Amino acid sequence: MLKLIPYPQKIKILEGQAENLDNIEKKIKKTGLGKEGYRLFIKDKVVIEAEHEAGLFYAQKTLEQLKENLPVPYLEIEDKPKYSHRGYMLDCSRHFFTIEEIKKQIDMLALFKINMFHWHLTNDQGWRVQIDKYPLLTEIGSQREQTAGDKTPVKGFYTKEQIKEIVEYCKERHIEVIPEIDMPGHFSAAIASYPFLSCTEEKIKVAEGYGIFPNIACAGKDKTYEFCYDVLDEIAQLFPYEYIHLGGDEALKLYWIDCPHCQKAIKDNGLKNEEELQGYFMTKMVKYLNQKGKKVINWNDGMLGDNIEGDITVHYWRQTKECNEVVRKEAKKNRGIIISPFFSYYLDYPHGMTPLKKTYNYQIDSDIEENVIGLEAPLWTEHVLDVDRLEYMTYPRLLAVAERAWTQNADYTGFLQRLSMFGKIFDKHAINYCKDYNPNIIKGKLDVAKFFLNALGKVGKGNLKARKLTNKKLKNKYKN
Repeated sequence: MLKLIPYPQKIKILEGQAENLDNIEKKIKKTGLGKEGYRLFIKDKVVIEAEHEAGLFYAQKTLEQLKENLPVPYLEIEDKPKYSHRGYMLDCSRHFFTIEEIKKQIDMLALFKINMFHWHLTNDQGWRVQIDKYPLLTEIGSQREQTAGDKTPVKGFYTKEQIKEIVEYCKERHIEVIPEIDMPGHFSAAIASYPFLSCTEEKIKVAEGYGIFPNIACAGKDKTYEFCYDVLDEIAQLFPYEYIHLGGDEALKLYWIDCPHCQKAIKDNGLKNEEELQGYFMTKMVKYLNQKGKKVINWNDGMLGDNIEGDITVHYWRQTKECNEVVRKEAKKNRGIIISPFFSYYLDYPHGMTPLKKTYNYQIDSDIEENVIGLEAPLWTEHVLDVDRLEYMTYPRLLAVAERAWTQNADYTGFLQRLSMFGKIFDKHAINYCKDYNPNIIKGKLDVAKFFLNALGKVGKGNLKARKLTNKKLKNKYKN
């Protein structure tokens, strides 16, 4: 068996063996395999045919994997991806990673034909991207004094030159960079920098704990919209690709309920409730970016209101009954869907909770499958303090998502057999990968218990109280 991940769509094994794969002829020609597809012929020399440089690049990545397994039989490969979106998300807000650490991961993404680097740059715990018009976002918002009482400061942001460096590095590897600027929720770092953005205008600190905070952008003030437009102007210039992710998730609307500005916006615009106010807010952002030739991605729990307009793609992570219905509803509107299910693709949770087998074998619901544009594995970094932990949580689970996003030939048993070679590749690239990716039941349960006991102590004070109070106020407001 050829030990390739992701596995090609079609392989024909011929008589003879190749001892060397360095004699390569590349041809740009019509193949009918699309932008990223290729044909690869290995005999006395290697011939690659593709319609685009991206196809040539992915054929080269196949060769890189084959070189670790020489000699290889003479063969013919015809290959193209199942999905156009094959992604990895790295959260650099909760913990900061250097440009060189990020480049190392990008090299691995390229090797496994991942073509989308979703870069999560803002959240409650840190603002990581330079915005010239609002310098306090990085002067104040990019640092916190500690994390849940550990007395260890966390700081750092990416200059515009560093952003451009990563964009160019990715471009050379046929990877698009999707920035995420979370709004209206997960906005504490922005509000700590500019208190006028909140409903209360109270001075707060960059969040030091985790969870869901009520410090979200006020959706009733003109100056909030002006701020968001200004930020998105600079983001749109920094990132040349079509997608910008605006988050939209976990927006706790406690202050919106009593805010005169937000309540006026609800009344003046004929909105039903605070969820539709979020839809109104997001529609403004979507249409603003659509005018710039950009498309917006939103997490599915940020689309509970039925009034979001414009070119927007649904990012499916939350799997509650209500949020599953959102995805089905948006599919009926013919909106694209990116699949990142919490219980299968979230890489920040322990291997005992999300073993490799569970990740590989996730099945997309048939009623939304036609709208799916791709798969993406997110790594949130609340509990990922350094690059060693980043790699331990990411690999090899990311390979399972990479294969399911690329090939039509899903086969978990075959995947495991081929995975046996990749320890050598990970060692070559100095990747701190997890070797016990399908732990036994006892070890798995212990890992999960340890993880959640540790996580419980880092949830921001007042989080649960704020959520209960929000639900109570909303229930009382709309009880009739």
